[in-house]
Amino acid sequence: MKRRGWTMLAVSLITVALALAVLWSSDDATLGRTGPLALGAASMTADTAIPHFRSGLEALPSSLRGSQVDGVLRVDSAGHLRIDRQVRSVFDYFLSALGEESLPVILARLHAYIHQQLPAMAAAEAIALLDQYVAYKQALAQLPTPQQTQGGQVDVSAMEQRLSMVQGLRRQYLPTQAVQAFFGEEDAYAAYSLARVRILQDASLSAAAKASELAAAEEQLPASLQASLRTADQVQNLQALTEQWRQAKGNAAQLHQIRENLVGAAAADRLDALDQQRAAFASRLQSYLQQRSSILANSNLSPDDRQSAVNNLLSNSFSAAERPRVQALQQDASALPAG
Repeated sequence: MKRRGWTMLAVSLITVALALAVLWSSDDATLGRTGPLALGAASMTADTAIPHFRSGLEALPSSLRGSQVDGVLRVDSAGHLRIDRQVRSVFDYFLSALGEESLPVILARLHAYIHQQLPAMAAAEAIALLDQYVAYKQALAQLPTPQQTQGGQVDVSAMEQRLSMVQGLRRQYLPTQAVQAFFGEEDAYAAYSLARVRILQDASLSAAAKASELAAAEEQLPASLQASLRTADQVQNLQALTEQWRQAKGNAAQLHQIRENLVGAAAADRLDALDQQRAAFASRLQSYLQQRSSILANSNLSPDDRQSAVNNLLSNSFSAAERPRVQALQQDASALPAG
């Protein structure tokens, strides 16, 4: 049980580490395969191989064919570019084809698409922001990859240092409004994920205290992220902390407190009731299996009588909805619940 408990906790921590790695690698990968390339109109006009685009959507590379552009470019009431997450989505949609097309070609596509979608003033603002975004991505690709684990644990300090460096580059290359609009939710999730690892790795905290701190950390997330992540994260947190509770041979009251701290009193009560139902089912199942074994071992009964007695026992011990599960479980001893 101890080995399984640590395995569950390790899986939870690795999941967090991978989530952080995906956040950062998604930034790095887009331009990481290219060397430093000149940006702006001058470099593009010097390359005679760059096609002339009217909409930016002509002869799309294979990875983009049949798809729609992610994001929408919009203007505000004053005619300026509305800087929001949609703008980054548009940029990333075209930049994702890097490798199939060169960066100058992709920028030419984006310039044409921007001019088609926006009036002149907003288009000029979008192109300036695009150049800043690409410069940021190129600088980001030069950052070293962090060591994610150390001594069998997620190296939170190294990942925090990496996040700080990434955020520093964003502030260096992008206007403040774009930093918040493009990366606000990602930064919030990264901070939460790192806090989650620290809490789960903190040997000084009881499982109930960890549950309380994890719930508090989740409350710091933006409402949109809380809604989308709550179920998955709560399941992982419950699994990890329940395994720690089992390792510590905790009692039912302690398990209830862990659950209440994580998911609230009502949900904790429902989980407790589910535990009781499972325990009652396991007890009935063990009793049934023992009686079934005795019937099948009774040589005074004919094979037909033994089978009839087993069928009657099954009908009397379980509801119609439970019987298929019992019949499946009795075929696989390893799947039987503990009695």
